[in-house]
Amino acid sequence: MLPAVAASASTSLLPSVLPVPVAPRRRALYLVGEAERSAPKPAAAAGRTMISINGRWTALRGRTVSYAQLLRIAYPDREGQSPGSATVSYRHAHDTALTGLLTPGDVVPLADGLLVNVNATFAS
Repeated sequence: MLPAVAASASTSLLPSVLPVPVAPRRRALYLVGEAERSAPKPAAAAGRTMISINGRWTALRGRTVSYAQLLRIAYPDREGQSPGSATVSYRHAHDTALTGLLTPGDVVPLADGLLVNVNATFAS
C-alpha cells in the first residue's frame, strides 16, 4: 500500500506552468556557394575593373568584354563546348543607360560595378 501524501499550503500537486519550449529557428537553406555569391564587392587591383558575373566578383583588364569571354568566365568547366542556348544580360547599378542583352559577337564597355547574368544550356 502506498503512503498517503498530504498536500500542504506551500506545495501543490499541480505541475508548475512553464512556457512551451520553442524549437530554435533553423538557418535558411541556400545553394552551395551562396556566401561567396553574396559577398560585397572587393577592392580592385590597379588597372582592373571589378564586375559581378552571376554574383561572383571578377577583376578584368581592358575597356570592353565580349559575349564569348563572359561565357568562359561564367562557365569555366565548359571550356570548348558551345552552349545550345545562352542569354547574357548586363546592367550597371548607377548608370541606367548601361543596360541590355548581348548576342554572339557583341561587346560591352567595362564599368566598375557592372552586373552580368549569364544563363546557358549545354544540351548533349
